[in-house]
Amino acid sequence: MIMPFSALRRYATLALATAMGAVLYLGGPTGKKDAASAADGPSCVAAGKIAAAVGPLAGGDLAALSIAKKPTDVGDFAFIDPTGQPVKLSGFRGKTVLLNLWATWCVPCRGEMPELDKLQAEFGSDKFEVVAVNIDTARPERPKAVFQELGLKSLKLYADPSANIFYEMKQSGKALGLPLTLLIDSEGCQIGLINGPAAWHSDAARALIAGALAAASAQ
Repeated sequence: MIMPFSALRRYATLALATAMGAVLYLGGPTGKKDAASAADGPSCVAAGKIAAAVGPLAGGDLAALSIAKKPTDVGDFAFIDPTGQPVKLSGFRGKTVLLNLWATWCVPCRGEMPELDKLQAEFGSDKFEVVAVNIDTARPERPKAVFQELGLKSLKLYADPSANIFYEMKQSGKALGLPLTLLIDSEGCQIGLINGPAAWHSDAARALIAGALAAASAQ
């Protein structure tokens, strides 16, 4: 089947962005909005306190994690759940979320998936979830095969076959490439962001997640 030109252009844009991200793993945007739109909404006041609490913990294996100085609303992105039903990021309100965007053709993404799986196994609860969203735009069987190949047991397979979630984050300045991971509070506010892979079950990562959950429970 011949891919339409518009789809080819979109795929090329995504591939280029991912290549840029591979070079810039240790850099990346902070995810801040323009000054005109960066004012805190009432719902992000608590996120500011959480960000202040976990800021000192963003070191070692998570040195590339950018903690928001002024958390803002991430946005209500849509994708599909493991059963194929539509879901939105707002459906996770009440939980601290580690939102991870990945693709099967992204080697660093695959490399960090077992770490994310272990993190979910240890911390997953009604207060925390690793939400790993696959953005492959073709052959939906591939993400399932990767889950089986890597022996992932705790992560759920969320997906956005349109890859719109990635494009929207790219346009907002959050995404340079893949993987992209955001730490989001229970009200949908961005606490931290990292472009590139991380050791998500390292001592540093586990301490940061534990700190975020403790700070959230104290609100």
